[in-house]
Amino acid sequence: MSKNLISVLAAVAVVVLSGCDLFKGQQPYAPTVQEISVVLKDGQIIPARMTIKAGKVRFVVKNQGTIDHGFEVEGGGIEEEIDPFPPGQTRSLELELAPGTYEVYCQVPGHKELGMKGELIVKP
Repeated sequence: MSKNLISVLAAVAVVVLSGCDLFKGQQPYAPTVQEISVVLKDGQIIPARMTIKAGKVRFVVKNQGTIDHGFEVEGGGIEEEIDPFPPGQTRSLELELAPGTYEVYCQVPGHKELGMKGELIVKP
């Protein structure tokens, strides 16, 4: 074999073998986070009915009421909340949800009974 051919084969081998580690150290594929915008008004949660796919979800919750409101997700063995916060502010809550039906509501005493509640349906 000629020296040029050996040099070319050696160079190709180096490139191929170094490519084996090309993706080493990179993060694995991260699943998409579904985002739902929720508005809290005095006496209501908008939207009152939400449907999403199972997996990661981020609730972005804005208080457009005139007093403090909170946001709670309950069902399927979970109960997670955003503590009550002042009007005009926004908070977020990220959860991993399994298929099922969940209740969402403002946990400030008396607000749920005044209509600040809704339903979250999580499909497979």
